[in-house]
Amino acid sequence: MKTIRELIALAGLVFAGLVVADFYSRLPEQIATHFNAAGVANGLGARSTLWVLVGIAVLLYATLSALNFLPRVVNLKRELAPKQDRAVLAESMAMVGWIKAETCWMFAYLCLAMVRNGMGLQVGLGWWFLPVTMVVVLGTCGFYLVEIFRAIRGG
Repeated sequence: MKTIRELIALAGLVFAGLVVADFYSRLPEQIATHFNAAGVANGLGARSTLWVLVGIAVLLYATLSALNFLPRVVNLKRELAPKQDRAVLAESMAMVGWIKAETCWMFAYLCLAMVRNGMGLQVGLGWWFLPVTMVVVLGTCGFYLVEIFRAIRGG
């Protein structure tokens, strides 16, 4: 499952980079770069902002990937049995992996939406962007936190 999560996350990064690279020269110098909570564009900026967005996504991917190479320690207020410790660590790393994949695709959609806005094919992000993003990310966190607490209790 870890390999699938990594491929999903990498596909989001590649998609974002390809969208920006393909359409960059066809965009006007000024594009919508800021959107309010309703997904409506309310700020303009340079089209080079798209590359910054891709860079942030890559940096976020790299940072979350680096967690796999840090010392694997579960630090709670109480001792866990080795089996519980392994289960909590596995669930925690799975949560980080899915959040990484979801975030990469969120940035990919932001790049696509900004390109489409700049080309006049779309207006804003869509009213659904914020609620869907929140449900997906918070749903993932909630699911894995339940699994982590279940592992702590030994169930």
